[in-house]
Amino acid sequence: QRHKISITQQLHRHRSNNSSTMSNPEDKLNEVIHHLLRMSDFVYSFANVRRVVKANRDQTKWKKTGWFSSEEYKVEYVTPAHIITQRGGQEEDEHQYLKYDITADAIKTFMEENRKWFKEPEGGGDWVFDETVTEKTEPFLLEATVEETRSENVKFIDYDDEFSTKAGGLVYGVLINLTQKRIVVVFRGTVGTTDMFTDRDFRLDHESFFESEDDIFVSGGKPGTHMGFTTYLCDEKKGENDGRKCLDRILACVNEEFKSNANVKDFDLYVTGHSLGGGLANLFTFKAAQLKAKDHESVKYLPEKITAVTFAAPVVGNEDFNKEYQYLEKKGVLRHIRVSNEGDLVPTMSIIPPASFAIKGDTSLYTQNGVNLLFHHQDEVKVGYRATKTMASQLGFSPLTNHLVPEYYKRVELEANKKVYGKTVEELYEAAGDFTN
Repeated sequence: QRHKISITQQLHRHRSNNSSTMSNPEDKLNEVIHHLLRMSDFVYSFANVRRVVKANRDQTKWKKTGWFSSEEYKVEYVTPAHIITQRGGQEEDEHQYLKYDITADAIKTFMEENRKWFKEPEGGGDWVFDETVTEKTEPFLLEATVEETRSENVKFIDYDDEFSTKAGGLVYGVLINLTQKRIVVVFRGTVGTTDMFTDRDFRLDHESFFESEDDIFVSGGKPGTHMGFTTYLCDEKKGENDGRKCLDRILACVNEEFKSNANVKDFDLYVTGHSLGGGLANLFTFKAAQLKAKDHESVKYLPEKITAVTFAAPVVGNEDFNKEYQYLEKKGVLRHIRVSNEGDLVPTMSIIPPASFAIKGDTSLYTQNGVNLLFHHQDEVKVGYRATKTMASQLGFSPLTNHLVPEYYKRVELEANKKVYGKTVEELYEAAGDFTN
């Protein structure tokens, strides 16, 4: 029987081997979980705001002024270039969709100057176009998130929603948090039917992440990844017709930023997302770490460790994929803190009827990855390694509510769940137990 090395031994070995390369002290979980949850939430709303602007800008419309009368008006946003920055005279960057960075200050200014063109559902939610063009003085709830982002000195260096519609599509952002000294890649979660068809494709892809023998570190296995999520990341149509996978384009953007921007050379790299976005974040982090372990030129300037912090993330691979995942965890190049809510069905495997009738593939072949923080309604957070749950074990009241971002905000703030916030990611890995199981 193969000897199992304890997680504590693995972590101490990693720390001693990499002490010269880790220039920043480890972030406490409290310093990352709130910021990354906000970014995972904001990526939904910001994509929607940009979609509304692009759909209505410079359009001629009519609004009712009485029972039998109406008047014509033209939709003219004030300085739309604050948030739509892929136009302009600046030379294009082959690794980025945006031509100019989008700062939190610019987003705030745009929102304040253009409230009359938008409506926000009561209690918050996606903005829609306001056909009545009613002036509004009170800020929208979304603006509070922007204000918090301003306090952290955050800016987007890339944000790609080019192929996104109401039905979904891959949306991601690359942002810099100058206050907390980190670069973050954030993926949007499910919004419509296109995403839902992606979510349900559990067939295993054995090639996209393992194209050659040197992509496999653990012999004897056949690692596979979720077909739907893998297709999103490996779709070449997102590469501006340059033949690159979307995943490669994001990696190039991040690698170039670490290479050319002297202000971020000692920053950490985090990847995050909610739901579908969490699954994409998990796979992206794996690929970056896989390339890092191979000393691949495409990730030469990335930090020695890439960390995913995901919320409500679904399973993304089979048991042999997890063995590859654990290999990278043991090398110290990959970390994953997976936040899930008790009663959330999305992060489960072995999906049962009637939900299973819509599924392609065998969900019983899948397992979770990384360290799990399982948040309860009232009890203390439970920390465990992998901690894969079947759908049947999570059945109960309000499964949809348990999955949505507002419930994650609520449970993150519960006193019973705060006991882990003083720990670092490495300390959580120690607390979770032996990750060779």
